[in-house]
Amino acid sequence: MTQLPMVNFLSDDQFLCSICLDVFTNPSSIPCGHTFCMSCITRYWDQCEVWKCPLCKKSFPKRPILHVNRTLREITEQFKSMSGGVPVGNGKEDQTLRKGHRGGSGHLMEELNKKMHKKHHDKHKIKERFCFQPKLQGSEQEIQEMIRERTRKIEEIKMSMMEMAVERETASSVCMFTMLTSAIERSQAELIEVMEISRRAAEQQADSMIKQLEREIEELQIRDRALGQLAQSDDHLHCVKTFQTLSSPPPSKDWSGVSLNCDLGTSAVYRTLATMVKKFQEELQKVTESGFPGPLIEPVPVQALPTINHQDAVLVHFSKGGFQPQASLQVWCGDRHQHAADNPERFDRVVCVLGQQSISSGKHYWEVKVGGKTDWDLGVARQSISRKGKINYTPQNGFWFLSLRDNKYAFRTEPSIDVNLNLRPHKIGIFVDYEKGQVSFYNVDAKVHIYTFNDNFTENIYPFFSPCTNKGGKNDLPLIITPIVLTK
Repeated sequence: MTQLPMVNFLSDDQFLCSICLDVFTNPSSIPCGHTFCMSCITRYWDQCEVWKCPLCKKSFPKRPILHVNRTLREITEQFKSMSGGVPVGNGKEDQTLRKGHRGGSGHLMEELNKKMHKKHHDKHKIKERFCFQPKLQGSEQEIQEMIRERTRKIEEIKMSMMEMAVERETASSVCMFTMLTSAIERSQAELIEVMEISRRAAEQQADSMIKQLEREIEELQIRDRALGQLAQSDDHLHCVKTFQTLSSPPPSKDWSGVSLNCDLGTSAVYRTLATMVKKFQEELQKVTESGFPGPLIEPVPVQALPTINHQDAVLVHFSKGGFQPQASLQVWCGDRHQHAADNPERFDRVVCVLGQQSISSGKHYWEVKVGGKTDWDLGVARQSISRKGKINYTPQNGFWFLSLRDNKYAFRTEPSIDVNLNLRPHKIGIFVDYEKGQVSFYNVDAKVHIYTFNDNFTENIYPFFSPCTNKGGKNDLPLIITPIVLTK
């Protein structure tokens, strides 16, 4: 019975490593005071670039030297090997205490409680953990199993991210395109060389043909002059003898079917190359489009609520006859002060507007033309967001959106996530899957996925638009919610 006080006053949580969720093995304390299995914290730091505590996130300038906490290890080993009781946290009854139930002579817990009350203040009352009902035991085990399952899932996701090896894929792609470029350059050089050889051969052939024709012309001119002289001669006997020689045609080539071959042999190469380029562009198009969502669900008719109060007027423009699903809607910031009622729906310090139709389920998509604006915010916000005073735009406060500030793109998280976009988007696509808790952003013109928020929506959300201040006319272009044309 000497071990019972320790059993009751020590909780299993005190002996669990928060990394592996198991009882300590070679416990090692780090400078911030937290303790982990030596192997667990070693593996954790091996995968980190910065050495920090997994619990309190305190970082250390140098990797701490680990030592086994011998005292804690002895207590842990003794705790594991206790006889007559059950290790803390398994929820089973202590064998010694159960003897009192079988004998019917009273519950030993009562006697134990009396002794403990004599030695300790009421705030240290012993937990009657050995009388937990079986259902409570099962619930505790189930929760612990759920924790372990989710911890394993985290490791699985991390391994999947490692296996993705985006850097390796990028390096391979760059290497492949470098090899392709080199091959094209070599082929281009070889083709130019072949074309040059063909050109020189054609020139030599042309020179030879011209020289032969010039020789034949010269011979014919000589015979023509001889015939002219013969026609002027009075010596008839000489004319008869000479005419027989001059009248027979000189040996010459029939040039009627002869032509110069000007074909350099590149036509077939051009046709093959054009086919390859077309095929390559088609495959590349498939890759760039793969980041877009599947067949688009019917888009949200994004109607704006002109519920804004700011020192500058925010003008909401509707097409004639009111807003139609296939009509465009524009939101921009003017330079005139606008007086409006300060109702609860208005934002009093920020330039923004929400869509009129809420999103509470399903998949939704809309597009916004941002053009050459220097500043804007686009995304979604939940219904219960704060609209007065200074607002902290983070997912924790109900905002999920992409921002542009002077050519710098970022997602308003804590801390913010900077985004490097090689292609400046002129139209942003926003895709919401309410059930999955996803808000995705796309560069519509380039057909490239930019980023996806993953969260859990617990209330209605609304499309969010902010043209930002016009910065003295530098940012006066409107945000244009463009119509979506659906194709089957």
